[in-house]
Amino acid sequence: MKRKIQDIKIPFSPQFAAIVGTNEALFLQQLHYRLQISKNINDGHRWVYNTYEEWTHEFPCWKAHVMKRIVKKLEKDQLIITSEYNKMPMDRTKWYRIDYEKLSQTCGEFVPFERTEMVDRVEQKRLSEENVLLPAITKELKHTTKKKRYSEKDLATISSVIEYLNQKAFKRFKDNTNTTRDLLHERIEEGYTLDDFKLVIDTKVAQWLHHPQFRHYLQPSTLFKAEKFENYLNEAPIEMVRSIVLEAYVSPTLDFEKGENAYELRTC
Repeated sequence: MKRKIQDIKIPFSPQFAAIVGTNEALFLQQLHYRLQISKNINDGHRWVYNTYEEWTHEFPCWKAHVMKRIVKKLEKDQLIITSEYNKMPMDRTKWYRIDYEKLSQTCGEFVPFERTEMVDRVEQKRLSEENVLLPAITKELKHTTKKKRYSEKDLATISSVIEYLNQKAFKRFKDNTNTTRDLLHERIEEGYTLDDFKLVIDTKVAQWLHHPQFRHYLQPSTLFKAEKFENYLNEAPIEMVRSIVLEAYVSPTLDFEKGENAYELRTC
């Protein structure tokens, strides 16, 4: 069944089009708007995913090959970033986000998205559905949205984790980068504690520190990744295993009053 084409109103700025290109300006305006209402968050950023064919439903004036050409140009100009976060390996659907810093450098003082909030309210409601529309990106918002607020307790935990990792792995990671904070905060939100982080660090340091092929994995993006953290937590460090084995066995105490062949074996 052919999807019904909706009449989408996209703000258009001739000044913006003169800088990045007419088709590219239209695409960026719509991508920016979709990013505002997206709930797809990966690596600390909002993303929109679509196939080229699906994009043509929002831009019925363009064919899929035109959409592909527009995307390739924006990728080449580094104005958009694409990736893949699909669950199925065979799914090659692209995920998109705008590199606002690069766009700001390209446009200078001109801010192309200040009037995005003027998009028709009916269209906002249709695209938003259950999502909450965020404010349009402006000069002021571009600076403030980069700083996420965390509780003092969470920040203290994050700082302690990175300090412990640096100490054990002889690294120099910073605890104030957005990526590191987001990653650790996600695990804290899942209920993991400082002791959990330290145990994972101890485990992987014991396994990887002196292994040339693996020691470079002693970094936050590997250790605290959602897909791996719980598995790492359930591994015991080599030193801990040895300690448990040594403590579990105590040399037998011989009682010669009971005879030379009689002895009592004590275990913990």
